[in-house]
Amino acid sequence: MRARIIEAVIDTVVDRGISGTTLAQIARTAGVSQGVLVFHFRTKEGLLAETLRRQNADYCLLWQAALAEPHPLTRLLALIRTDFSPAVCSRRTLALWFAFWGEAAARPVYRRLCREAEAARAEAMTGAARALVTASGGPDPALLARAIDSMTDGLWLQMHVHGPRMSRTRALEQALDHLKLLLPHLADRI
Repeated sequence: MRARIIEAVIDTVVDRGISGTTLAQIARTAGVSQGVLVFHFRTKEGLLAETLRRQNADYCLLWQAALAEPHPLTRLLALIRTDFSPAVCSRRTLALWFAFWGEAAARPVYRRLCREAEAARAEAMTGAARALVTASGGPDPALLARAIDSMTDGLWLQMHVHGPRMSRTRALEQALDHLKLLLPHLADRI
């Protein structure tokens, strides 16, 4: 039941934004009473925070799987491809993340959850970049990791704002083209 409720939260936030989301709408979408929501999550804020926690945890499982790649370049590429996979980079998921990111400045719980998730992911990307630079040469690993993640964030924003005009496939191609510019000595392998 909790999973169905979280899915209802996502659907409602994607349709109405966080400020436009109410417990009544979530309950209706989930097919449960508002009392069930209050029993499991106490408040709308508790329900929204749990949704963000789950979204972050789902994303974490996906990018952590990419770290299993044995070669540094394939590991870095797997992290990038994960960011543009259907599970991570759907219009629905991007709309949800942008809704939370937009509220993070005003809501300490969202800010904390976003920072924690971002710090873990940034550390993984920096580690992958460090392994690649150690094995194959290239720019400063921290700078490389920030450049990759900044490009991804920009492409996600373009996808969110421009809708179907910026496809997931096109965004991934642009991310890989950017990586070729950052690592010209490995361009033929990207």
